[in-house]
Amino acid sequence: MSSPSEIEPPSGKNILKTINVRPESPVTGSIDAGEPDAAAKALAFSSPFQETLFIFIIGLSQLFAVGGLGNTAYSTQHIGRSLHATTNAQTSWFLAAYSLSGGTFVLIAGRLGDYLGHKNIFVFGWLWMALWSSISGFAHNNLILFDFARGMTGIGSGALVPNSFALLARAFSPFSTKKNIAFSFLGFCAPAGYIFGGLIGAAFAETVTWRWGYWFWALSCLVVGMATYLIVPHAIGSPVPGLTLRQFDYIGTILGVTGLTLFSFAWNQASVVGWAEESYTYILLILGTISLLAFAASQSRVQNPILPNSLWPRKGFLPIVTALAMGWMSFGIFLYYTTLYLLTIHHLSPLLAVAQMTPLVIGGFFATASVAVFLPRVKAEYIFSISMLSFLLGDVLMSCAVHYPGKSYWAFIFPACLLVVGGPDLSFASSGILVSNAVTIEEQGVAGSFVATVVQYSISLGLGIAATVERYVSHQGSEVVMGYRGVYWLGTGFAAVAVMVVVVFVRDTRFDDAKRGVEKGEVQNC
Repeated sequence: MSSPSEIEPPSGKNILKTINVRPESPVTGSIDAGEPDAAAKALAFSSPFQETLFIFIIGLSQLFAVGGLGNTAYSTQHIGRSLHATTNAQTSWFLAAYSLSGGTFVLIAGRLGDYLGHKNIFVFGWLWMALWSSISGFAHNNLILFDFARGMTGIGSGALVPNSFALLARAFSPFSTKKNIAFSFLGFCAPAGYIFGGLIGAAFAETVTWRWGYWFWALSCLVVGMATYLIVPHAIGSPVPGLTLRQFDYIGTILGVTGLTLFSFAWNQASVVGWAEESYTYILLILGTISLLAFAASQSRVQNPILPNSLWPRKGFLPIVTALAMGWMSFGIFLYYTTLYLLTIHHLSPLLAVAQMTPLVIGGFFATASVAVFLPRVKAEYIFSISMLSFLLGDVLMSCAVHYPGKSYWAFIFPACLLVVGGPDLSFASSGILVSNAVTIEEQGVAGSFVATVVQYSISLGLGIAATVERYVSHQGSEVVMGYRGVYWLGTGFAAVAVMVVVVFVRDTRFDDAKRGVEKGEVQNC
């Protein structure tokens, strides 16, 4: 499973430039951050050991970014009891706050890396996660403080994701074997991260206290942050020459972040207080929508926009983004509610729940390996379709598990976890190919950054909508099983829309271009 995160395409200048994969090219289709500059190309690691450590640390960024969801999800019940959060709507904020802030900050973190240096923003991400993970553990009897701390932690995740891709892309030559290995490892670390984080959170929740899960997380982030500063060469993560902070789009940043935050907050908070009971949820939703419209209008009036309006008319770009949003909303629902289902309906301990979801790692390994085999030979639209179908199968199987609770784990839950992970892992690579073909070279950096935002933000928005559905379908918690049925069918609907959008509107032109080139050469030879 590659995380909204994990999964997310990078940002930074020309970040997707090299992803225009030729059919005969031996690359895996990993999402690159563009041609390395002259300094990076001339860079030689002091030893193969340093080079290996560099790849390992970059991979850890995906492990911890997605793990930030897992370390909370499996200890949700312990945290809820401690902080007096009694409903799924309240506990869904534990994950939604993290993914909401991560999704909104991804949009600007890659651009900040261009201006301030990708290494600097990357190190900041580790230190920021360490600080706020520690504060999360100190949230005694204060639900609002805990939710706020989780949101602040997500900013660190948003800083790590796009800059990790940029660092890898600048460190190795395009289409090189090392780059393909590095990006494959990065993709595998994402699905492993949810289970890794869950294992940490569950182990401490069961044996000591859930608070130690966050303190351990904080200490680990601090250690990795210091190691990053020592191991990552400065030449790889230096600022892009010629850019100054005077050119940064401050107005667009404020409007975009405000709009995204208010819009998702309204959906997530409405699941707690209700739409009819509290009118301020409608007001926040309207204000968020107005801010997003103002953001879109501002992007045509600044020199260096965060999200140029020229992206939207590009053929295929909007369908790709729409499918990703629907697919990842479905996947966020699957992760959170499958974890809750195992904990509340099957009454499993957190550690046993982690064990039952380990097929995510197994399936993720095979999905990542398959990318290297099939992507250079098969149209990306087919792989993208399979990824959306994987999202669909996961929620369909879990809806069956809820409908037939007497069936064994092996009948529905095991295959659901094994198959659903193909969604994030396959969409991670195939969407990068498709986006790079849809936009111009100059637009590829901001397009990649926006796709990463869509992935993380969709998790938060999907959880908010799902919690609202659960609230009303379960009659505010009186019929728990009906609530689970409602959210899984909602996830199924999201994924079904994604499948239809891809089948009807998304096309990969790589092989068509190559075929036309061959035919043109044959005509010239004649």
